[in-house]
Amino acid sequence: MVWTVARMGRVACGLLAGLGAGLATPLAAQAFWLPASDPVGIARGGAGVAFGQSLEAAALNPALLATLREDRSAYLSAGMDMQSSQATLGSNSEVLFSSDRNRILPALGAAWKLRPDFWLGLKADNPFMRHATMPAQYSGRFESQSFGLDARRLELQAAWAASPNWSFGASLGMTHVTYEMENSVRVPVPQNPDAPVSAGNPALGMGEMSLAQSGKKLVPSYSLGFRYAINPRWTLGGSYQGAISGTLPLAATNGGINAYTGINGYGAPEIGTSAYGPALAAATSVRAGDGGFSLPGKLQVGIRQRVNQAFTWEADLRYVLGASTRLPGYPTLTGPSGVTSGAATGGGPGSQVHGGTGASLAGEVLLTKRLTGRLGLSTDPGLRNDPYLEPTFGGARSAAFSAGLGWRVFGGEASFGWQVRQSQDRDVTNLDGLWKLAGYTTTGATTRVEGMGHLWSLGFKKAF
Repeated sequence: MVWTVARMGRVACGLLAGLGAGLATPLAAQAFWLPASDPVGIARGGAGVAFGQSLEAAALNPALLATLREDRSAYLSAGMDMQSSQATLGSNSEVLFSSDRNRILPALGAAWKLRPDFWLGLKADNPFMRHATMPAQYSGRFESQSFGLDARRLELQAAWAASPNWSFGASLGMTHVTYEMENSVRVPVPQNPDAPVSAGNPALGMGEMSLAQSGKKLVPSYSLGFRYAINPRWTLGGSYQGAISGTLPLAATNGGINAYTGINGYGAPEIGTSAYGPALAAATSVRAGDGGFSLPGKLQVGIRQRVNQAFTWEADLRYVLGASTRLPGYPTLTGPSGVTSGAATGGGPGSQVHGGTGASLAGEVLLTKRLTGRLGLSTDPGLRNDPYLEPTFGGARSAAFSAGLGWRVFGGEASFGWQVRQSQDRDVTNLDGLWKLAGYTTTGATTRVEGMGHLWSLGFKKAF
């Protein structure tokens, strides 16, 4: 088959048409996992479990190490993950944007051919990353005001070629998980702050406190993969990324009382309430929540066709095992009037999660002898139903468009990858809440949850 400019144009138009169909609905914040960390994987939109002769694709499927032509090769890259969340309050139409938008995104990979049928590899990447801090006036702050999750993974890989058509691979290593979370709670402020609220010691108002907890831990991680070359042009591949789980050693802090309201949850408290606040804060103690966590595993299968010397495409289907997702519980505040926590809201990051199916489509074309172009489209499943969506953790269905270039120079290849990440805008009713003396209740007002994200990375690969 002779590849022509007209055919390349038709393929490009088809990719763009698919993108347009995917963006026809309102879209805007992304999943909390990353499609890839290196520029080639980002440009392909996370597709690549069957993309042979690609060291970057071996980060998704270790069995692909057995397809590499070079005896030794390595790449190094760095980029940035940019995320921005948005909440539009239906009660007053105020639009609030998150801060903490940017995080550094490094990656590396290497491969060594030990025998004609056996390879070793090394990869470092970020399978999960999420970060957002909402402003102080955000009404959903009782559920979650700030959330940060960063998983940096380093794994040793191995691949075995059972035959020219079949290869199998596995990787094993450690993932450094960093977790941060903050939310607000309210406590009654009586005239005698050292005694519980009672008929003889009535509450003068409500004091609002910010509770924060954080923790870091190294936990094991692994993945498995296979590759089957159906014929010289068609390849089938698949991989399984195991769940990353453990128990974080959490430390919790109390930011003190930063605001006062009336016992009805709004308005001004009785005169003099703020004078008793510091003593009440001193009489309280904060305790971190349960540190158990589990970040979901992922099963991915792909089919790749090498149309000719100039053009290759791949389509991947994946299932995210979201039902196993678990994040640490809320910190709790204990004071003279009892124990309180954000659990009173009935939500929180990681609550009410489920699994789902996503897909990626990637195309790679040799534009010149030195220049390679890449495009990718992808969709990811929603992990949370509408009542439990919120802007710090997210969880809605998402879609993404990717592009990149590879330039053969200095005896290797310099690559750039970029992705815009989006998810459906959703209107939810659980975030506009009122915390009064009787406890926490939702107002029923609608909050529109939106956002937007970008990934970009620049790297260099060389064979030795």
